[in-house]
Order: sequence, then structure tokens, then C-alpha cells
Amino acid sequence: MRSFVLIFAAAVALTSCNWINPSEETPSFIRVESIGFNASSTQGTESQNFVDAWIYIDGKSVGAYELPCTLPVLAEGEHTIEIIPGIMLNGISNTRAIYPFVKPWTSTINLVKDSVVEIHPFSSYYDEIVFETIEDFESGGITIGETTFSDTIMQRTDDPSIVFEGGYSGMLAVDTQHDTIVVKSNSAYVLPTAGEYNFLELNFRTEAPLVVGVISNTGTQSVFHEIVVLNETDIWKKVYVNLTTVTAREYDASSFYYFMWMRLPEGKTEARAYIDNVKLIHAE
Repeated sequence: MRSFVLIFAAAVALTSCNWINPSEETPSFIRVESIGFNASSTQGTESQNFVDAWIYIDGKSVGAYELPCTLPVLAEGEHTIEIIPGIMLNGISNTRAIYPFVKPWTSTINLVKDSVVEIHPFSSYYDEIVFETIEDFESGGITIGETTFSDTIMQRTDDPSIVFEGGYSGMLAVDTQHDTIVVKSNSAYVLPTAGEYNFLELNFRTEAPLVVGVISNTGTQSVFHEIVVLNETDIWKKVYVNLTTVTAREYDASSFYYFMWMRLPEGKTEARAYIDNVKLIHAE
């Protein structure tokens, strides 16, 4: 699993997608529009947000490119190309990294000088990935519930104008009578605390800032750790929340919950956040 031993960069300077090499040599060109994704029936949604391509040719890095991109290569003939999907950590545009849970795509391509070869890479999860939980809100017994800090409850919606995919999505709703909602996973999970990554994937759409984090459980003490604030958006987005910084430093914790909370913004009388396809995942 090569991706697990790669340096997990917190931020990278992305290469321009249409960079012109100053050399007088005539380059070949590779075009990548997007990276596809396949998931098995036990791995949940195939929704993804791969924004970058980390590209290697004959085992040598040629850079990280924001998609879609066209890159020049000073080579011709048959070469091995490897592409690893990249993401925005916690949905932040200036923190880009390889996603360590998905496989690189590898192929042999024939490069022709002054010509563009368009490729169509795709990826999938490594076989060794552990899915602690997948919540798609399709069954009535959802695995997320309100906490004692909440004055309203977690709900499902089947409104076809709202639902991301399938028949239902989760909904967090606040108003002037119930202005705070705090929910967490019903189960506490034992997660790797050193040497491995932990991520929470989810699709979301929200009318107010939505906080996502984890609760560490150590003895009789439970501590909330806020990781990211998801900003308002009227379209569905995919985010990869990196729990690793918390789980690594909370190495004494026996287990973790994930949580979300939202408060009614000043000047509003109601607000809703919608979530779907919540996956808590890590390596074996």
C-alpha cells in the first residue's frame, strides 16, 4: 500500500495546469479531466471530491496538478504513468494532500511529441481499509443521535429536492425555539492513535456553519475536539475530515465518538443542515 508510506503533505504548491516548458525541446502532453472512483456494495457511496492528480512517470514525480489539467512531458514513446488522487484536507483549498485510503492508477501510455494523450484514470479503496461505520440514512435506525447539549433531535428527510442520493438524507434543524443541535455517533469507536490515519467522509449542504469533530474518551472524561467548520452552501459538497491530528495526540483515549453541532445564526429564524454518506474509516 504505497500511499500509506508517502509523505502526507499538509499543503502543496500545485503545478499550473497549462505550464509551458521554457526548453526548446518539443514536449508531449498528457490531459487529465478527472479521476473516477469505484466502491463496492459494502463501501458505501461512490461520491468523491478528487481535486488534484499527483503524477509519476516511470516512478519519478512530475508534480501535483489541479484538475482538469494538461501537462507537458519531455519524453516520447511508451512510459509508465501513475496517478494518485488528491483531496482538500477538511475542505480547505490551500491544504492539499494525497488521499491515503485509495489506490493509485497505473498504465502504460505512448507519448507523441507535440500531441496530447488524454487519459481517464480511476481509483478505489485499498482492500485493507476498515469502515467503522457507514451511515447513509436509508434505514430507520440511524447511528447518530442528539446529545444532552442539544435542544432538538436528529431527523431524516425524504424531500426529493433535498436528498443527496437514495431515498433519505440526515437533517439537523434549528429555529428560535430550539437554537442548538449537537449530535454524535451512537457508538464509540476504537481508532488507531499512532502511525495510521483516521478520516470522516461525508456529503453535506448547510444553511449555517456546521462544526465537525471528535470526542475522546479517557477514563471517565470525554472531551470535545472541534476540527473543522463547514461553511454555508446551497449545493451538496463532499468533505474529507482529517481526524488524525486529534487521534494521534489523544493516544491515551480508549475510544472516540464523532460529532456535529450547529447553532442558529443571529438574524435568522431557522436553519437546516443536511448530511449523507458519513463514513468513519482508517487502515487496518
